[in-house]
Amino acid sequence: MSLLKNIYILLIFLGLPFVSFAQLFSISGSIKDSKGQALGNVNIEIADKPNFSSLSDEQGLFIIPNLPQGTYLLKFSHIGFKPITRTIKLDNNRETHIVFNQDEVNIDEVYVTAKESKNIGTSSIITRDAMQHLQPSSFTDLLELLPGGQTKNPDLDQVNGINLRTANGASMSAYSTGSLGTLFSVDGMQLNSQSMVDPTAGFELGQGSMNNGRSTSSIGVDMRTIATDNIEKVEIIRGIPSVEYGNLTSGVVLIDRIKGYEPWTARIKADGFSKLLGVGKGFEFGSYKLNIDGGYLNSRSNVTDIYNTFKRVNTSIRGEKTWNLNKYRFIWNHGLDFNTTIDNERLDPDNDYKLTDRYKNNVQFFGFNNTFKLFSSNPKSTFRNVTFGINARLSSNQIDMQKLVQARTASILMNSMVSGSHEAIFMTPSYVGEFKSDSRPLDINLKLVGNWSFNKLFKQQVKAGLEYAYAKNLGLGPQYDLDFPISTSINARPRSLRSIPAMSNLSLFAEDRFFINMGDFLFENNLGVRAFTLTNLDKEYALSGKVFVDPRYNGRLHLPQINVFGKQLKSNVFAGYGIQTLSPNQNLLYPQNFYRDIPELVYYHNNPAYRLAWATTNIVNPVNYGLEAAKNIKWEIGTQLDFEGNTFSINYFNEKLDNGFRDISIFDAVSLRKYNVTSVDPNTLTAKPSIDDFTYVDQAEFHSYTQNSNGSITEKQGLEYNFSSKRIQGINTRFTVNGAWFRTYNANNQPVMEVISPLEITDGKVRQYVGVYANGNTGGHYESFNTNLTADSFLPKLGMNLSMSVQSFWYKSKQSLFRDNLPVGYLDIDQNYHNYTEADRNDPILRLLDRKVDPYLYNEFKEPIDLLVNFKATKVIKNRIRVAMFVNRLFIYKPDYSQYGNQFIRRNRAEDSPYFGMEVNIKI
Repeated sequence: MSLLKNIYILLIFLGLPFVSFAQLFSISGSIKDSKGQALGNVNIEIADKPNFSSLSDEQGLFIIPNLPQGTYLLKFSHIGFKPITRTIKLDNNRETHIVFNQDEVNIDEVYVTAKESKNIGTSSIITRDAMQHLQPSSFTDLLELLPGGQTKNPDLDQVNGINLRTANGASMSAYSTGSLGTLFSVDGMQLNSQSMVDPTAGFELGQGSMNNGRSTSSIGVDMRTIATDNIEKVEIIRGIPSVEYGNLTSGVVLIDRIKGYEPWTARIKADGFSKLLGVGKGFEFGSYKLNIDGGYLNSRSNVTDIYNTFKRVNTSIRGEKTWNLNKYRFIWNHGLDFNTTIDNERLDPDNDYKLTDRYKNNVQFFGFNNTFKLFSSNPKSTFRNVTFGINARLSSNQIDMQKLVQARTASILMNSMVSGSHEAIFMTPSYVGEFKSDSRPLDINLKLVGNWSFNKLFKQQVKAGLEYAYAKNLGLGPQYDLDFPISTSINARPRSLRSIPAMSNLSLFAEDRFFINMGDFLFENNLGVRAFTLTNLDKEYALSGKVFVDPRYNGRLHLPQINVFGKQLKSNVFAGYGIQTLSPNQNLLYPQNFYRDIPELVYYHNNPAYRLAWATTNIVNPVNYGLEAAKNIKWEIGTQLDFEGNTFSINYFNEKLDNGFRDISIFDAVSLRKYNVTSVDPNTLTAKPSIDDFTYVDQAEFHSYTQNSNGSITEKQGLEYNFSSKRIQGINTRFTVNGAWFRTYNANNQPVMEVISPLEITDGKVRQYVGVYANGNTGGHYESFNTNLTADSFLPKLGMNLSMSVQSFWYKSKQSLFRDNLPVGYLDIDQNYHNYTEADRNDPILRLLDRKVDPYLYNEFKEPIDLLVNFKATKVIKNRIRVAMFVNRLFIYKPDYSQYGNQFIRRNRAEDSPYFGMEVNIKI
């Protein structure tokens, strides 16, 4: 904290020599549209004086303080409107009121790509115009517009997590902390859940089964669930966010939905993978606004497979009531949301033997949000506004699964709920298993934020607040018949999720945004700190009682305007540094017990009455009480240029997260008794034998279980760039070039243990040795470099909007990290540690610890250019009907290449084929 204080004081005193103490005045006022609605985020600039620029607040109020006497030319600009200029002679404090005409479209402000924001941190703005032209099916499609993005076929049969600033092809299987740590907010309602527990862990419903890729417990927000039809604007913060946003490691996604009057609208879309229908309407009753909308999506990842589908239904009712008081303006925003997604999967009864197999995953979200805002009506007031929000979100994740289970001969049923040796029964050879799971996360968020403005020595905007998040899972957990399990190998048992303690997170934050005038320079700063603690953890956890502090800083130096060939060039340089911390969720802190079921005797007689099975059950608590919060340290630098509406930006970033979440394998020796089936002669039996009739040997076996840990390292660096031209007069065409160079490094930071495959050796013991590898990396280096060129023509007189984009990955590379072939040591069955020596390499058993990985696999594999061309067109008919179509991958270029003596053939695959779609939007 002392470091932050010193930085703050230094920045103030650096600006003092440039502060003028002459008589100063201010220009203030309000900005509205032609309907009388306040316009926020209107950019106000003074010609030739960029250091005196400002933005209007949510109520359309603005103030530009500390102006010397003189005459000023003000320019007011806002996306979607033609700019307005005002000349003001200033010899006293002045007020002006601006009204934008909604019928006057500013074609220079119509963007069909993402626009780099003018905010102090690095972020992308995606407007409604861009979304309508893109024609997305879900929020996932919008990521194409970010630097480094590229068009992809919808992949809606599995969870779509977000990975910002990640090299193409980077593995996320054990490095998903960045996705889990991206915050999503819709109208102030947080979508992330701390109580999204995976109730299927240990039931063999993960990798290789119908549930594969459909769990969000370690991914975070599933972007498939977010419809785009009712979105007005999206801001994706890729850099260092305000301290107002916490419990994250990667970025922030802020979604603002449509408010106010809208005619009845209907959107009908069809493409090769899905059918979509959306409707909406906005009402205004005096000072009350009401918006309703709904949508339906039906998608198949394979058009020939009618049995595997993804469906989404979304509805929303949102209201806003405004009271104009004497000195204040009070706004109440409220809304109800319902969203459901259904993953269906079953086998084709005409083509598959397992006619009974089916899978259904139904996820529902019920959201209720209330936000109360009190604004000062005086732009000169120190108090600006205070906001109190209370949001509640109840989710329901239901899995209903049926599967034909065919057990091997003499398989025994393992279903004991207590530890120790016990008699077991033989499984039914063939049966239909039923499995259901019930997860009901409840998330309640309360947030109080206040804003103040000071215009004394220099302009300051101070923000402070607190946030409380409560999360509890109300589900019953997995449910099934213990005698007829869904799999023959299960290492879990039913557990009520209600028994898991609630998560409770209390945060405080404060931030100062201050502006220092230094002659013709303007130094804009945003310095803040956020602190949080988990208040409902047992003292046994290392996290209990800890307070985590996230300092964050963004600075932007606006340089003097200069004339180049008679035109104005505006420029700035910026930098930022921040720490972003993510606490473990319930799924990581409270894993369910691990059940090891080991057969000790399987005596299978031809007479079922004489059969006997015996097993031991070992129960392990896998909770890692030492689990820590994941911390990402991020910094970036960059510059922005504006040359008469032609903009260019470039930034370099560096991120390091060295304690991300992942599973690790832990081995321990389990004592058991191995009975000799040959010690009882089956020909002499006249009754069922007793366990005491068999001879046995006491021994031990190595068995493993998984534990959550801070074992992942993710390092990112890259360059992001964006150029956007002014629309060329006559053809109204804009050229946009954006792209990124990304380098991602993934690694595990802990030794890895691996066991020798089961072997019978002289003393009858199995799994006798576990190798310990100091470097057992499963990560790698990933790198990609891409450029997207988009030419879009907006022709309002013809009602046409056309665009063509050329998207190219110049190269993509991957290099797996080296893994030690030989262990540094090993554990024997008594769990004694031994150093691995040269002599061990000749031992008939210990030599098997040499993994002998082919060195070829450690080469860097680099793919050359991968280029595609997309085309989109929109036609507006009488301002009532919008017809749009797109063709993705109209043309592709993927040449074959040679590497390390091998020829790589990149023939066109199904996903390389052109992808068509069209939609109709109707206004009534």
